[in-house]
Amino acid sequence: MVLAPSTRPRAVLAALVVGTTASNLAGAIFLYLLMRYALSPAVNDFAAGHLPQFLGVVAASAVLLIVGTLWIAWPVIRWQRAAPGVGGRPAQSAVRRRVIRMPIAQAILVGALWVVCGVPVVWEGTRISAGMGSVVTLAVILGGIASAALTYFEAERFLRPATTALLDGTILAQVFTPGVRQRILTAWLLGTGIPVLGILMVAADVGLADDVGRPADIRPAVITLSVAGLVLGAFTTWLAAGAVGDPIRALQRGMQQVRRGDLTAQVTVYDTTELGELQMGFNGMVAGLAERRRLREMFGRFVGEDVARRALERGTDLGGEEHQVAVLFVDLVGSTTITDRSGPREVVGMLNEFFDAVIRVVDAHGGFVNKFQGDATLAVFGAPIDHGDSCSSALAAARELRPILTGIVGRSGMGIGVSAGTAVAGHVGGADRMEYTVIGTPVNEAARLTELAKNEPTRTLASSTVWDAASADERARWRAGDAVLLRGRTETTRLMRPEE
Repeated sequence: MVLAPSTRPRAVLAALVVGTTASNLAGAIFLYLLMRYALSPAVNDFAAGHLPQFLGVVAASAVLLIVGTLWIAWPVIRWQRAAPGVGGRPAQSAVRRRVIRMPIAQAILVGALWVVCGVPVVWEGTRISAGMGSVVTLAVILGGIASAALTYFEAERFLRPATTALLDGTILAQVFTPGVRQRILTAWLLGTGIPVLGILMVAADVGLADDVGRPADIRPAVITLSVAGLVLGAFTTWLAAGAVGDPIRALQRGMQQVRRGDLTAQVTVYDTTELGELQMGFNGMVAGLAERRRLREMFGRFVGEDVARRALERGTDLGGEEHQVAVLFVDLVGSTTITDRSGPREVVGMLNEFFDAVIRVVDAHGGFVNKFQGDATLAVFGAPIDHGDSCSSALAAARELRPILTGIVGRSGMGIGVSAGTAVAGHVGGADRMEYTVIGTPVNEAARLTELAKNEPTRTLASSTVWDAASADERARWRAGDAVLLRGRTETTRLMRPEE
């Protein structure tokens, strides 16, 4: 009997009782009809003469089956009442093991009931003759095996919600459950093995027939068993295919989500076989990918996307490479005074707005902000990724930043310095702690120009070196000034100012 799995405790219990009882009742009725109408006349007469005993055995087995199912399922039902969901009260190990073993326990219970209740029937058959006893024994064995196997598949389906809640994304070790191979072999046994054994039973039953030579005596039994084999085989194959296919389809849907970039994809872990290991492994893999993405995003925020990408692709060996770069340095004026006047929280808010503007403009022109130094910012164009026109981009970024930053800092003011030249860009530090930085003359020169720019009306100065390497269109937006000797330099630097 096929019922849809439910998440309610009473519904799970009712499904277990009704499904198991109905499946076994159907098996018992089929077995009786087979013995009553499809086998030899001797077996037909035996079945007809023992109908009351048969009904009594079926009724007793139904009662015992209901009681046994309640006894097996009650600890789990009690837990589920107290914690109706995955987020409820954690299950004790004994309860978790009970629900994992419940399908096989139900199958064992059914098989045991067939043995116990089949003993009187076999005894009656043996009293008639040894041959009759053999046929009845084989019939009871086949019926018990078929009913137990069907019970396992149905119990596994019904208990998926409880299994999901109890496993909570993990699989208990050292708990025996039938694996994928055993499930497929069980489906073969139900669909092929038992019908073939039934046909062999018919062949053995021929010895009890009154007229052995007439093919019509065994034809109904063979036809009945063949049809039953087709129906039972299709049904059990459908159950086994669902037990194997459902987890695989869930994994397939999860992989499609991951392929689309959704790293929140998770599959429900309810299977305790190798498929459950795959479910749990998939969830762990996706969680690892999500964590790696978060770390990469955080890494990119701290050091810049280009630096992060380069580090992931090439590693983070200490050292550096020479690059032709343009450097833009921005420094705020009087941050200490601002702190005394406005308070730390207001200053932090203003600095974040200040830095955010620098990042947006620098990114728009193809550079990257290498570091924040207190209230100053160092931006680089041309490292770690080469830039086609780093000098023009740095100068354009400086011109664009001036009115934006002036609107943010107001009367406090700031200075912007731009330079260019050869610098070494790479990782410096130690084996356990390092950072990506740019070292060289253009960095020092840009910092010195920033100090001078704080006293300039334009708040922006550039060196003639960066101006000479820029495009004609960008050079036209700057005007030349005097040559000055910057602090720490041995050669003079010609100052360039943006046009007002």
